[in-house]
Amino acid sequence: MTRIGALSLSMLLMLAAFPLISLGTVQGPPLLWKLGLLALGVGGLIPPLGRFIGARKPEPPPTRAGLAEDERVS
Repeated sequence: MTRIGALSLSMLLMLAAFPLISLGTVQGPPLLWKLGLLALGVGGLIPPLGRFIGARKPEPPPTRAGLAEDERVS
């Protein structure tokens, strides 16, 4: 999953959690607030986990040229 996909999923879970918690505590079955609390927890954990687990892109190896001749330095 891409980073933007993970963050979008996290946002959707967080947005869905608050109405579920509200409906579960006021008028619905208790299962609704438990699902909302689960969605809130999972949605809140996705961004930090993505930072620690996400694949890091390796940097290109250095060249033998000096900084003035290196094409990566502009």
